[in-house]
Amino acid sequence: MFCVQPANSEVAACCPTANACRGIIEASPKCADESWSLWAGLDGNDFCCEVGLVGAYDHISHRAGTCVKNVVAPTTSAVLKSTGTGERSSNLASTTAKVIVENTQTLASSSTKVLSSTAATSIISKAPSKSFKCKKPVFFHYMVGGINDEHCEQDIIDAIALGVDAFALNIAVTLDSSHSWAVNTVASLFKHAQTHNFKLFFSFDMTGYTSPSQFIPILNTYITNSAYYTYSGQPFVSTFNGGASTYKFGQSTVNDGWKVAFQEKMSASGHPIYFIPSFQDINPTSSFFTSQFPTLNGTFNWNSWPTYTAGDVPVDTISDKLYQTAAKASKKTFMMGISPLQFKHISQTQNWYRRGEANLERRFAQVLELQPDFIEFQTWNDAGESHYMGNSWVEPLVSNSTPEALSSLGYDHTGYWEILRSFIGVWKAGATSTQTMYPTNGKKAQGTFWHHTLLKNADCSGDKLGLGKPDGIGGVEDSVTAVVLVARGVEGLKGSISVGGKVWGSKALSEGFNTLVVSNITTGTVSMSVVDGAGTVVVSGKGPLDVVGKADLCNYNFQVVGLS
Repeated sequence: MFCVQPANSEVAACCPTANACRGIIEASPKCADESWSLWAGLDGNDFCCEVGLVGAYDHISHRAGTCVKNVVAPTTSAVLKSTGTGERSSNLASTTAKVIVENTQTLASSSTKVLSSTAATSIISKAPSKSFKCKKPVFFHYMVGGINDEHCEQDIIDAIALGVDAFALNIAVTLDSSHSWAVNTVASLFKHAQTHNFKLFFSFDMTGYTSPSQFIPILNTYITNSAYYTYSGQPFVSTFNGGASTYKFGQSTVNDGWKVAFQEKMSASGHPIYFIPSFQDINPTSSFFTSQFPTLNGTFNWNSWPTYTAGDVPVDTISDKLYQTAAKASKKTFMMGISPLQFKHISQTQNWYRRGEANLERRFAQVLELQPDFIEFQTWNDAGESHYMGNSWVEPLVSNSTPEALSSLGYDHTGYWEILRSFIGVWKAGATSTQTMYPTNGKKAQGTFWHHTLLKNADCSGDKLGLGKPDGIGGVEDSVTAVVLVARGVEGLKGSISVGGKVWGSKALSEGFNTLVVSNITTGTVSMSVVDGAGTVVVSGKGPLDVVGKADLCNYNFQVVGLS
């Protein structure tokens, strides 16, 4: 028996001979032995485990699938696709590779012991592509600020643990001596991305550029880097804005401007690109790829929230469907955004709230239903717009007194991670609803809750920035929203939310994805617990910041709390 060490995007497997093992494991439609359960692993790779064992994968060491008794960090629970009969078939193909079920050898880069077995899984031989092309890519929009080297690496490590494939690096400056902070941050990110086998691509922020000639040198510097994300063999490039009439770059139309000044120049230099911008500065239309922008490869819809003038309405998919329909008709691709809220409190012209109530929890379901080609979370670290879902480091905030710092310091949003890993897992497994979002923490339940810490009608007339309440304040609700994931087969759990020491609402929880919303809350500490039928606490959490009715800053950022 020859046991192969799992390399990038492979399952841990034992084979009859070395020649029988394959380098890349692709999705298998069913288990060779129907008594075993089929699991969805890393990068769309299916694998089989004996009934009673749990399928898991490891983004850090890029082990695509393995069978374990208990899921222990850094491994992630795989998604169960079908349950085996538990009765082993005698009709096994002799040429199939076999999943390890008991192995005392420690596998590379992991403290998790792989369990051994005689179970068989189908393996299809396929040469690895030069292009990094995950079947269900997941990106995070990442603001390039003055972030130190250690924090750049930590961001990459944390993103990998969640199942993220790449950061879309938002940059709005030239990389030269006048912007050394950006030069250093980008260099650190690419260095650590190479080390950890992570990917990056640029999203050029057109609020900072007037011509592609300003950022083409940046692209040329990194486009051949092994950490640069490619799709269909081409370097992937995006933007924020760039669709308005001001972006013609000397041509008669905006499309021709991008074609001549950017796409053709990159092709002439030997590096044709896969261009999928976010032209959120214009409205979507059914003719987006025909009469407007025929030379684009795809488009990214930035609008993941209602407009701030929309009032008390949930997020919808009207613009998503317009873009997606247009993309399919023209054989282009569509990237869909996901974000919790957008709150900006910086200046008189940047003081708005785009509703986060009935947003993130609905957006999960919308994405799974529509099945776009790519998804991009907004964002990993944009403190200025309050939709950061990753680490928000102090150094890019410049000081503790900048507007961005005032509204974000003390508002840690990493509590979202308790539900993000599960969502990303089901997305990559091809799920079309949130029903199979199960805990990834090895417990009966896992979850997150979020809410404003300032009441809608609170007194913040003494706002230290002199801005007052944001445009869109009508969309704010005095509510707490929770998402709780319950493990498969678990019954009898109940979730309760308390405000100011009083239980504000409770709900019986079922397996999979649950939401609990309580409204018209008052001031005080917000907490939540999930208990079993005996009243034993399974997971719980308490917000460090109280809800208040008066403040010296009109701050409608979310407090986000993970249940542990």
